[in-house]
Amino acid sequence: MDELRNAGYAGEEFAEDVQPDPAKYLVCPLIVGEVAECIERGDIIGWARGRYELGPRALGNRSILAAPFTEETTVRLNRIKRREGYRPIAPIALESDAPKWFTGSVVDPYMLYFNHVTSDDLKAITHVDGTARTQTVTRDRNPGIVDLLEAFRDRTGFSVLCNTSLNNNGRGFINRTSDLIAYGEKHGLDGYVINNSFVTPRRPRTGQPAHSS
Repeated sequence: MDELRNAGYAGEEFAEDVQPDPAKYLVCPLIVGEVAECIERGDIIGWARGRYELGPRALGNRSILAAPFTEETTVRLNRIKRREGYRPIAPIALESDAPKWFTGSVVDPYMLYFNHVTSDDLKAITHVDGTARTQTVTRDRNPGIVDLLEAFRDRTGFSVLCNTSLNNNGRGFINRTSDLIAYGEKHGLDGYVINNSFVTPRRPRTGQPAHSS
């Protein structure tokens, strides 16, 4: 995959060791516009593509992604991660657009610096002191995430998402489909991007009886 051109993504490839249960999940080819639509409406998505990141921070290949707009999203993400609800959530942003949303060292592919957030709309990624530790991405470094951010910008005007690591506390990045589905079912993820597939829970059809006699 193109992400291999970036040395930051030099871990193991994601292992599709099982197929999601077709009775419980719908598996479709990945269309980033559909993922952006789900995130816009409030879904929280586990994103696992290509090789995982080196180091402790999610850089866009093993990420939990969500819309950046509400404090409720921050609380929900911290509940998923089993962290205190006041803990900050980092943003991931298009590098070309980052000066619209942040001031300071806005070119930051490895999420090293704190920036001041300039938009009041980005409540989910703004800490109590008005800052965020931003990761910026370009097409050369991570084309898949750039496609998603551009699709989200087309829908909302904002090329920013919440981005926290797709891992179990105290352990490395999740790197198998079986572990990802188990994690999502336990902690309440709303869908999964697994390499080039988009996996969503099947929803009960309305108007159907719960059982027949």
